[in-house]
Amino acid sequence: MRFIVILFISFFCFAESFIFISSAQQHAGEADPLSSWLETEDFLSDEEIDSSLYSVHHTKKYDLNTINQYQLDSLGALSTKQIEHFMAYRKTFGPFLDVYELQAIPLWDLFTISRIRKWVTIVPLEWYKLSLWAPVAQSILTIRWRPSVLQQADNSIASWRGDAHYWRALYRYSSSLLKFGITAEKDPGEYWLNQRTKLPADFLSAHVAVSGKGLMRQLIIGDFNVNLAQGLIQWQTMNFRKTAQLSLLKKNSSIFQVHRSVNEFNFHRGLALQLQVKNHSLGLFASYKTLSANLGYSSASDQSGITSFNMSGYHRTAAEIKSKGAVAQIAGGGRYNFKQGMFTGGINFLLYHFSLPLIVTARPYDQFAIAGKKWINASVDLGYTYKNFHLFTEQATDRNGSLAGLAGMLLSLSKTIDVGFVGRFYSSSFQSIYSSAISEGTMPNNERGVFFSVNANLSGKVQVQAFSDYFFFPWLRYLIDQPSGGHEQFIQVNYQPDKGSTIYFRFRQEQKMQTTSDELAASPLAAALLINRAHFRMHVDRAVSKTFKWSLRMETSRVKRLSAVPQSMDEFGFLGFIQLGFRPMSGKLKGLFRFLLFDTDGYQSRIYAFSPTLGGGYQLGQYKNSGKELLLTIENDAFRAITVLCSATGVQEASSRAIFWHYSVQIALKFHELAPSKIYKPI
Repeated sequence: MRFIVILFISFFCFAESFIFISSAQQHAGEADPLSSWLETEDFLSDEEIDSSLYSVHHTKKYDLNTINQYQLDSLGALSTKQIEHFMAYRKTFGPFLDVYELQAIPLWDLFTISRIRKWVTIVPLEWYKLSLWAPVAQSILTIRWRPSVLQQADNSIASWRGDAHYWRALYRYSSSLLKFGITAEKDPGEYWLNQRTKLPADFLSAHVAVSGKGLMRQLIIGDFNVNLAQGLIQWQTMNFRKTAQLSLLKKNSSIFQVHRSVNEFNFHRGLALQLQVKNHSLGLFASYKTLSANLGYSSASDQSGITSFNMSGYHRTAAEIKSKGAVAQIAGGGRYNFKQGMFTGGINFLLYHFSLPLIVTARPYDQFAIAGKKWINASVDLGYTYKNFHLFTEQATDRNGSLAGLAGMLLSLSKTIDVGFVGRFYSSSFQSIYSSAISEGTMPNNERGVFFSVNANLSGKVQVQAFSDYFFFPWLRYLIDQPSGGHEQFIQVNYQPDKGSTIYFRFRQEQKMQTTSDELAASPLAAALLINRAHFRMHVDRAVSKTFKWSLRMETSRVKRLSAVPQSMDEFGFLGFIQLGFRPMSGKLKGLFRFLLFDTDGYQSRIYAFSPTLGGGYQLGQYKNSGKELLLTIENDAFRAITVLCSATGVQEASSRAIFWHYSVQIALKFHELAPSKIYKPI
C-alpha cells in the first residue's frame, strides 16, 4: 500500500504542474460545492442523499427580476443578510441584465452563486402570464432499478423475507403555481407486494402543493416537511449541524416543503397551510401517519409501550416487518412570523400524540428521555440586521419545562473577511422529536458549546474557511458513562488558479471522550479515554476541455488515544481516488469513471466519501480495512424526452479476491418535452 500512496503523490505532483501549463476555455462540468460540504456531516453509511433534500427547486428556474424574498428563502441556500442585500441591490439598480451581476451584490461570493446558479435565470416577464397548465411546467417520470446483490457475502441477507432487487418510481409535476408528486420504493429484502396496498412498493408517498400571491401563500396536501426557526424543536430537511460556510450557519428555509425524498420517517402526512397579510405570516399544519416502532416492556416505568423507532425505512426481516405501522402519530403545530424592516420574530409550537406511550429504560443516560403518549415543544426566535451585523436567537422549551437556547451573530469585518459566532445551551432534560440544530450530538440536548467561524477571501483565487467548536456534555451519553467534553477544529483553503481548475486542502481534527473496551475498564462503569481524530485531504478538479474533466483526491485519517494505552491501539487510514468525467456528443452523452483505493487499520480510522449516483444524488460510502472500488456511470441524453442512466460499481476487499458488482439503471421520461417548442429564449 505504501507503493500505491507514492503513486498517488507522484500523480498529484504531475497534476499540479499540468494545471499551470494547460488551459481550458469551457468546463466539462462544474463540481457541486455541496458535495464537498456534505462530507463534513455524519450521515448514515451507504445513505443516499437525494439532491432534492437540499433544494426543492432543482427542476425549476426563477427569474431574477421577479423572484421575491420568500422564494429566495425557500431555496435554502442563502442567509438573511444575503437576501436583504439582493433585494436592496435590485431596488437600487433596477432589473438584472445578466446573471453575472450577482457578483456585485455584497456577501454574494462565488460559492453562493455556484449553489443557486442552476435555479435562477433571466426571462421575459410575459413568460409568467401563462396558465397553470402551461407547457413550461416540468413533468417527469423517473424509474430506477437495481438487480439482486445476493452474491455479496452478508450474513444478514439470509434473514430477508423478500428478494434483493431494488426499484423506485418518482413522478414530479411542477409549475409556477402547482406541484404534484408520487414516490414509490421497494428496498432490497422487502416484499414486492405491500400487504396493505397490494402495490409493488413498500413505501408510498404523494403530495399536492398550490402556491399563491394573496392571502394564501401555500397549501400542501399529502406528505410534507416542517422547518421551524433554527431547528431546536423541528427541522426535517437537510441541514448542516456544523459548517464553516457562513451562508449555511444560520438556517433559512420555508416553513413547509413538499416531501420529495424516500426517507420513510422524517416527514408529516396531512395538510399544511401558510397565510400572509402584509408583514404577518401564519403557518399551520395537521398530520396523521403510522410509524415503524419496536414495542416492549420497561421495568423502570413498569409499563409496555414504544422502546424505539425504526428510522431506517427497511422492512426486510420478520422483526422489521412486525414493527411497520405499529404506532400511530398525530401531530399539529405551526409558526407565527412578523417582519418589519430589518427585524423578524416568530413563535413556534408543536403538539404530538402517540397511540402507545413511549417508555424509558433503566439506562442512566436515558433518564430524561420522552415518556408518555403526549409531547409538546414551543420556541421563540428573533433576528435583527444592523449595518454589517446580523443577530439571531431561538429559545425553546418542552412539556416538562426544560430549556434549550442558542444565540448567534454574523459580522462582515471588511469586504474580504466575514465571521460567525453561535453559543448554545441545551439542558440535559430538554427533549424534542424531529429537531436538528447546531450541535456535536445528534439531537440538541445535554450540551453546551461555543462555535466560531471565519471566511476570508485572501485574493480572487484564494479563499479560507475555518471553524472552531468547544463543547461540553453535563450528563451521561450513549456509551459514555460520565460527563465529558471536547473540541473540534476545521480549516479549508480553496485555490482557483483559473476558471477550469479548483484545488482545496482540508484539515479537520476532533478530540473527545470515548468508551474503551471492557478489558480496560477498572470500575463498574465503562472507562472513557480522550480520543483524537485527525483528517487531512487534498482534492483537485480540472476541466481540460469542454468534453473532459478529471478529479483527484487523497485523504488520510489518524486516531490516537491520549492516555497510557499502548500505542499499538492507534490507527491510521488512507483513501485516494482518480475520477474522470467526459461529455462527448455536445453533452448529449455523459460519463464518469472512478478508481478508488482505501487502506485503514480498522473501524476507528474509517474514511467517508460521497460517490455520485443516478439522478444527481450522492451515496455516502464508509471505507474501512482495505480494498479497491471501481465506479462507472453513463448518461444518454441524446433523445429530447428520454434520459437513460446506467451505473456499475465493483468493490474488492483485500481479504477476498472476488469483486462484488452492483448495477443500476434509471430511465427518466420528460413529458413536458413532448409539448410544442418553447417560444422564448433566456436573455
